[in-house]
Amino acid sequence: MIPEQARLGIIKRKEEGETWTGISKWIEEEYGIAIHRTTVQRWYDREVFNEEEVDQEELLESIEDRTKLDKKVATYKAELAYYKKLYNQVIASDAKKELIVDAIQAYAPTFDPVPVKPPPSKGKSAEPQVMVAVLTDTHVGEKVFSQQMMTMNAYDFTIFSRRLSGWANQVLNLATYRRNICTIDELMVPMLGDMVSGDIHEELSRTNLDNCMMQMMYAASSIAQALMFLAPHFKTIKVPCVVGNHGRMTRKPPMKDKYMDWDYLAYQWMAAFCANQKNIQFDIPKSFAHIVDIAGKNVLMFHGDAISGGGSSASISRMIGNMRGVVQFKQALESTIVEHDGVMPGNFSDVMMGHFHRIDVMDIGTGSAYICGTMKGGDEFALQRVQAMTPPKQVVTYWHPHYGNVGMEVVYLDRFDDTPSMFGTNVDDVWATTYAS
Repeated sequence: MIPEQARLGIIKRKEEGETWTGISKWIEEEYGIAIHRTTVQRWYDREVFNEEEVDQEELLESIEDRTKLDKKVATYKAELAYYKKLYNQVIASDAKKELIVDAIQAYAPTFDPVPVKPPPSKGKSAEPQVMVAVLTDTHVGEKVFSQQMMTMNAYDFTIFSRRLSGWANQVLNLATYRRNICTIDELMVPMLGDMVSGDIHEELSRTNLDNCMMQMMYAASSIAQALMFLAPHFKTIKVPCVVGNHGRMTRKPPMKDKYMDWDYLAYQWMAAFCANQKNIQFDIPKSFAHIVDIAGKNVLMFHGDAISGGGSSASISRMIGNMRGVVQFKQALESTIVEHDGVMPGNFSDVMMGHFHRIDVMDIGTGSAYICGTMKGGDEFALQRVQAMTPPKQVVTYWHPHYGNVGMEVVYLDRFDDTPSMFGTNVDDVWATTYAS
């Protein structure tokens, strides 16, 4: 409705050449009433010219606006129809599903109830299993500074002894638990090297807690105590050993006389400390790698420092493949050699190694390759150089005479950092009396 008081103003402004849009804005500003320009135009044509003279330009603008509005309305109607169709489809689908579920619940046959029986008494399998508790990369003598590790790890003689004590207790607990389902008479404790910190790096020489000779004795006396703690609980404890790289006595890794290593001396002292315990059997070869029999499976053991490539899957697979060719060399010479103790078997199914300070398992076709962890945990080198941290942990596996490896456990060691150790860490001036003290 055009205000009465605005009508003369509309006529005047139109005669002065004002557009309908401008007149519409003037009405809104002057009288506070919003009236579309086409409404003003129609009033003007009807009242002033009786619709005989129509501004063609304004008429075209009105038609264009109307067309745009009609298109929007048509679009909204189409979208409404589309979403309504989807809604109806969903409702129909859910209704069908509910009908099917109702029909199944109402008409499907059910099983007759069965009586509930108490669990059977604990039994044991006919064939015993071998428990393998790896001990590797203990790095005895190294000092890992908590402040330099963002408080994520620390390591010294006391923490080593506590983790070793926790490890021995956990091995016994796991054996007791496993014996609920099978017999475990044999424990194997492979020692895969880097048992001491060594001094192959200048910073280790500067920060180690003691010299290499005393590192070796701390490691030997403590680990011997752990073996003696476990000895009463197994018919046999076998300890196959290989040396690592941290205990070497040369700056560069040697190819000849690799066994001339502080690890090798630590193993020999462990064997001496345990010499009177007849069910503990050490196997300390001079070769960098060793193949041992675990429940009828030949398992290749080595430290891992001979693998280049940072321990990637490709580099590990490449070395394992090469080692298969090396050990099969025996088979090629079977007609010319004489079988005797100490001859390396001509094949292996599985592999165990340390060095890479992590736990990992790789399928190698005939079995698995196990990277067996570290007692030390992460250090300053790992944190700064490779930005990696590994909790201190070791691997325990179980082996069946027909199926090979039938289980694996991880022993997390930092949980024992605040638990007093069962083992003494003092080394007497006379080493032969150390264990007795």
